[in-house]
Amino acid sequence: MIGMKVGEYFLGKGIVSESDISSALAFQQTHPTYLGEILLKLGKIQENDLLLYLSKQFNVQYISSEKLEKMAVTTPADIIPLKMALDKTIFPLKYSMNNYRLTVLTYEPQNIVIFDELKILLNGVQSVVPVVAPSNVIKALILKQYNNDVTAFDRLVRDSVSVSHNFLSNENIISLDNPNDIEMANRIQDIATMDEDKLNQENRETFSMIVNKADLSGGTKVDVTAVTTSMMSNMPSWVREQGNQLIELLRIFSNLLDVAAHGDSYFAHSQRVAILCKEIGEAIHLSEVEIYDLTIAAYLHDVGKKLHLTALDIKNQSNTDKMKTYSQIATKLFADVQLSKLALNCLENMYETYNGQGFPRALKLNEIPIGSLILLLANTYDFMTRISNVPPKEALKQLKETMYFSDRIINALEQTQQISAAESSLKKITAIVISQKKFDLDDIADKFSRVNIDVLKAKTIEKAAQIIKEQKDNLGFILCDIDMTESAITPLRLLAAIKHKKEISEIPFYFFSQYSVDKNTTIAANALKVSGIFPNYHPVDMTRKIADEIRKKI
Repeated sequence: MIGMKVGEYFLGKGIVSESDISSALAFQQTHPTYLGEILLKLGKIQENDLLLYLSKQFNVQYISSEKLEKMAVTTPADIIPLKMALDKTIFPLKYSMNNYRLTVLTYEPQNIVIFDELKILLNGVQSVVPVVAPSNVIKALILKQYNNDVTAFDRLVRDSVSVSHNFLSNENIISLDNPNDIEMANRIQDIATMDEDKLNQENRETFSMIVNKADLSGGTKVDVTAVTTSMMSNMPSWVREQGNQLIELLRIFSNLLDVAAHGDSYFAHSQRVAILCKEIGEAIHLSEVEIYDLTIAAYLHDVGKKLHLTALDIKNQSNTDKMKTYSQIATKLFADVQLSKLALNCLENMYETYNGQGFPRALKLNEIPIGSLILLLANTYDFMTRISNVPPKEALKQLKETMYFSDRIINALEQTQQISAAESSLKKITAIVISQKKFDLDDIADKFSRVNIDVLKAKTIEKAAQIIKEQKDNLGFILCDIDMTESAITPLRLLAAIKHKKEISEIPFYFFSQYSVDKNTTIAANALKVSGIFPNYHPVDMTRKIADEIRKKI
């Protein structure tokens, strides 16, 4: 209970009263944040009071607002994008190329989740050193440094709290107990105290120029482009549109490659593997970043491979030479395309197994990236069930027997794919799924089959109308893609026609879309008493919800 520790600390120091704490706790009910930040905002404590507490409590160093306001204008976007800095309220103080260490300003020095995410999000970052400052000070610094907002400190700092001008003269921002931190400390102290001539010179040096200096000094050669532009992952939380475009390009590319390299039976194999990886990743609560990079790895996992190899080949000790060769393909093939470190690790280790029988290094247990195990599991499961037509339950049984995967991801596979759900006691239901996208038709039909629902597929609305006419007495529900551009009849007209025919008007009708559904379409569909709409649909969630709703009506 960090909040209570803050209160007890300042009470014990005689800096605040019990009524001050009560006021801060009441404020916290409507403005959730740390109690120390609230006490500062309410003027009950001074900035240096809070910083000294945080420094002692979390064994970190700090920087005052006075020094940060004097900090030379830098190019922080070369290290951390603006949206990321704002979302996480962090500011990059220094990036050390010698040891891949990033020093960041934060108001949450105890939040190790943020620091772990930075090591994943930013290529070339292996460790993160937190330096503490109040949140409003960090926000002001972000606005000044990124947006050249020269009044940010006046608005967000001086107008909101009283800043002590008698700050400790021996204020350190990096511990000097560790010799490795001495150079870093001197660097940031210089920023806070340099004279005007030095400021002007510093302003002319971009992050790229500093990197070039490191090259010229005779140290390890660094690819400047890789450091400056690849520091930022394609994580969709701040470049979501570009990230989605990349995924779509990879989807098209992988579908073409699957058929060209392995034949028609492999159509959309990589796409299914990518979706399965995403579903398993979500089930075990991987971060959005990990799932995104795992998805990229899944789309690329067969690139450069003439043979399609799975965990079954490891079990049968077949193609071991190919396994060793293929496990190195990612390193060689993607060396010059700046693939994210996490995606590359997934690909490099995708033939390693939990019990240490894999390739190339026979890693085991937690030595293997969790994404690699998920990728091998998804790749093998899809090959077994969709290409070799092994029943899902039998495939799961065989996969468990290999001992190649942790119980955690095996259980996630069973849960997300509803492998144990299709019990014989469930009444068989027949449904129509309408979509001009072959992959969506096959994927949705496969997921419904696991809950004892037979799917009649229609690629056009005209074909669906014919099936409805023939099967109207047997239909449990209709599921239609809202984006049917290749049909003369629109999905809304089909729904209207069904609702106007008494004998079929009660058949539940659902819409889904890969994208968002506009407001006018939603209003029209609801007016026609649609049973449900699934924009940006998640195949597992959608099929489960529909199956549950339909079975409740039986």
